Parts: sequence; structure tokens; C-alpha cells
Amino acid sequence: MRALKRFSCAIIPFHFSCLFLALLIFSFPFPSHSIELIDTELFSCDLSGNIRGNYLGIHDNHLGDDHDSGLMLLRLILTGEVAQTSWFEFHLLQGGMINPLPEAAAGFVTFSGAERFGVDSLTHTQTTRGDFSSWMAVDRANITLRFSRFDIRVGRQAISLGTTYFWNPIDLLTNFSPYEFDRDYKPGVDAAKVDMALGEFSGIGLLYAAGKDFDFNKSALLLRPFTNIFNFDLSMTTGWYRRDGFFGFDFSGEVGPGIGLRGELAYFATHEESDFMQVVVGGEYRFTNSFYLSGEYFYNGFGTPHISRYLEKVLSDRILEGDLYNISRHYLGIIGTYEITPLLTASLATIVNLIDGSTLIDPTVIYSLSDNAEFVAGMVIGVGDEPRFPELRSEFGTYPIYTFVQLKYYF
Repeated sequence: MRALKRFSCAIIPFHFSCLFLALLIFSFPFPSHSIELIDTELFSCDLSGNIRGNYLGIHDNHLGDDHDSGLMLLRLILTGEVAQTSWFEFHLLQGGMINPLPEAAAGFVTFSGAERFGVDSLTHTQTTRGDFSSWMAVDRANITLRFSRFDIRVGRQAISLGTTYFWNPIDLLTNFSPYEFDRDYKPGVDAAKVDMALGEFSGIGLLYAAGKDFDFNKSALLLRPFTNIFNFDLSMTTGWYRRDGFFGFDFSGEVGPGIGLRGELAYFATHEESDFMQVVVGGEYRFTNSFYLSGEYFYNGFGTPHISRYLEKVLSDRILEGDLYNISRHYLGIIGTYEITPLLTASLATIVNLIDGSTLIDPTVIYSLSDNAEFVAGMVIGVGDEPRFPELRSEFGTYPIYTFVQLKYYF
């Protein structure tokens, strides 16, 4: 009965949120475009954004009770240019959640790792009352200075490194969890980034991401040269990551019509543990009938080939702090998408643990409601031997079933 009550508390506000979004969608079905606030030769400024209603349900949960949550999130985006020499970006978030997710469950399906690289969270909690919380946060606030041969960007910004999809060992600062269903926006990190052009397709980047209180042992300092050879983008990344030395290499390119290859290699010279390496190699093919197929193999040197050591890895700092997500040694990831109609797209992603045979299955559908609105629904299902605590008998067999529904409106 209590579970039904919790479900009602989450799903009823979500229904009202969706109704509100539906009214926006059908009342204003025009194409999404930013609002021009100021436009002069010296200064220009545009306002845009989006609003999202989310439902997330956790069921068959081996780690605790079943749970249902509802979330409304408004993102306001302010961008502009000053004297055609600098560009600025500001993202303000306003969120409200019914029945916030338990911390253990939230770590698998929502992003939290960006908190590691922030001098201050820039989050203001407005309400925490019973089963409801609301907050306001600054997700991005940065300025880019443009020069003839290089750009400098300073402030809270989204940073993407690497080329692969399921696993991104090169993307040290804000890599997505393989199970995350909303990848539209990467959280911002407090950083300074310099990009210098050395040729038409070559250059070098220098990146500093600040940890809490600018502690160097919690920060990252990376050098990243890049180039293009035989239509392949090649990059190397080296430097200091928190308390680790780091070296990485990534590539991506096409070897034929519709056939792409990509990969990443990362080596961590750790401070307190044994050094380890991670490798991802993948390919993709786009068929003429709009079917898209992509696959990746992941070697995780941090993980263990012994199921008896899974719990030890789960409780390690790198997993708990969001640096890494997987605890075993060998994985295979496959995703296929198909455009059923011009408005409806379906996808099926699967991750297989090649050591214990457990599998993570993620079916998703996306329906375009208008030029500036879409509906997303899906599940994340773990299949494998269930745990007998304190023993974990498989990785994905330990996971609950996640169900998500999302309605997005852009303006």
C-alpha cells in the first residue's frame, strides 16, 4: 500500500507536468528558435531554453525498496557576443522533484560526476519538504576570448573528450554512465581551456579543470594535441588527473561509405593502486533504409575477472566517486536504431559482461511531437544471476529495472 502511495505521489504530479508541456506543445507548435534580446554591432544577446518532465521508476530493486520519482527541469540559456571578439554562455537550471531517488540508485542512471570538478556547486536548495525538493543551479557560465590563432574559454563549461559511445576512458571530467538515458547536456565543470590552431585540421589544446578549493590533487591538467591523417581524426591526451598521471589516445574516421571506426586507449599511473589501462574499440554502419548499427568492445583494466571480487570493486573510491562505472574486465556493447516513420525512432542498446554473462538491455522509443517537442520512453533491464548478499553473483543481475518517460519542449 505504501509503495502504491509513493507511486501516486510521483506519477500524479508528472501527469500534470506532462499536461502542462502538452499545452505548450500544441498551443505553440512553431519551430524552436532563440529570442533576440539585444542586437547591436557592439553587443548581441539571445535567450533560449527547454523544459522537461521526467518519470523514473525503479522496480525489482535488490538494493532497497522500489521507487518512483517525478522531475520537472527548466533550463534557460543566455548566449551572446561582445565586439565580435568574445562569446559568452550562461545556463540557469530550475528543478523540482517528487520522491527524490535514493543515492545508490541515482548513481547508475543520473549524472553526478561533474561535482568533482567545481570550486563551488553554485546550487541553491530552495525547498526540502517531505517527498518534495526544489533547487536552482548555474550549470554553465563562461566566456570565450577569440584571437587569430587561438581561443581561450574560462568558467563553468561543458567539456567533451574522446570518440566512443558506451565507454569513454578519455573523457575524464564528465563521462556519461553507460546507462544514462538523457545525454542532451553535459554538466559544466569549472575550467580554463586554450585551443591553438597549428594547421587546417591540426592543433593543440591545454585544459585545466579545478577541483574543490583549487586543490591540485583534486584537479586535472591535460595537454591534448590533435590532427587528421587519411581522413582519420587522431588525438593524444596526457597530463595530471587528480592524483594520477594519465596518457590517452583516441581516433575516429570512415573506411568506406557508411562504415566508421573509432577507439580510445587510456593509461592511468595511479598514486595508491596498481597502474591500469582501459581500451575501447568500436565500429558503426548506417544502412540505406535508415537502420544504424554500432558496437564496441571494452577492456577494463581497473575491473576484475573474478566474480568473488565484485563487491570489493563496487566499494572502491573510483566507483563511488563516479570516476568509473564498471567492475568487471571485458564487455561488449551494441546499439541499433531504426527510423520507423519520419516522426518515430526506436533503438535497442545492449551491454554484455563477457566474464559473468550478465546483460543490460535498454529499449527506447522517441516520438517527435512537433518541431520543438519530443516524447521519450524506455527501460533499462538487468539480466543475470541475482545477488545473495554479501555475495554478488553477477554485475547486471544486481541491477533493478529502470523505467523512464520524458517529455521535452524547446523554445
